[in-house]
Amino acid sequence: MKLVHYIEASRFQTKALNIAPNRTNSIKGDLLIVTVVVVGFSLIAGSRPSREPEYDGQPLSEYLRSLTYSQVRLERSARDAIRAMGSNAIPPLIDILDARESRFKMWFNEVADRQSLIRFRFAPLGARQVQAAMACQELGPIAAPAIPSLTRLIDDPQVGSCAVAALAEIGPQTFPLLTNALCSVHQATRLAAVGHLRLARPRERAVPPLLLALSSQEFHMRKVAAESLGALGVHSPEVVSALTTCLDDPIVPVRVSAARSLGWCGGAAAGSVPKLLEMYRGQEGTPDQQPVADALLSIDPVVARGMGLSK
Repeated sequence: MKLVHYIEASRFQTKALNIAPNRTNSIKGDLLIVTVVVVGFSLIAGSRPSREPEYDGQPLSEYLRSLTYSQVRLERSARDAIRAMGSNAIPPLIDILDARESRFKMWFNEVADRQSLIRFRFAPLGARQVQAAMACQELGPIAAPAIPSLTRLIDDPQVGSCAVAALAEIGPQTFPLLTNALCSVHQATRLAAVGHLRLARPRERAVPPLLLALSSQEFHMRKVAAESLGALGVHSPEVVSALTTCLDDPIVPVRVSAARSLGWCGGAAAGSVPKLLEMYRGQEGTPDQQPVADALLSIDPVVARGMGLSK
């Protein structure tokens, strides 16, 4: 019995010895984490880029954050402020677009996630670059100095589509970059490129790449290409013929987009009326029938009203 008691006592002492250091290490670790977070936060809170412009007492960074809040009022105010800053906003925006993810910031966030006292976290670089690209899009031609920085981000999976949108708004000099983006490995970037080609000037230069996108194996690309061709405002026989062919596409949304764009062509799309009539009858009782009716009314009002169609 004494031997048993001795063994049990030894086990208890061993467990106590193993637990005590762990608890001590845990407390020390928590204190270290809190100390690092507090010190880091105090250093960062007072650091703001010296070149960062202000508007109405608020720095550019505050307005950039408002661009992705998904609140219309805040976004509108942010866009107005960024336009008011104009070219003064370009240098700090380029700094953000050219930045690389800081290892310290990543480590800081990881350390901060292991405690609950400090809530501060660094915004991920990708999110900040999306905001910067959106600001460049808002500035349009003024953001031309940012073209190289935006170009480098075209193939970024998070920022690429926003970079393409910004490039499209800057001006005609970015047209080759948009056509190159049609071959991006990221679908969101490809769709952004085909969607923003409608802004190309002169308009005719966008027709060939959009016709090429119209024959894509991706139905999303075909759908957006059909929409862009209609919005482009080029009502050439080549465009009308390609859109009319799209009325036979196996995907309904592609056919509807093609019908809507043919409607925007007006009388120039008169040759598509027979197929549109066939499509109208085939979509009876569905929400997709009305866009076809609208297209017929725009192309040939006499035929459309003779069928009893109305908007």
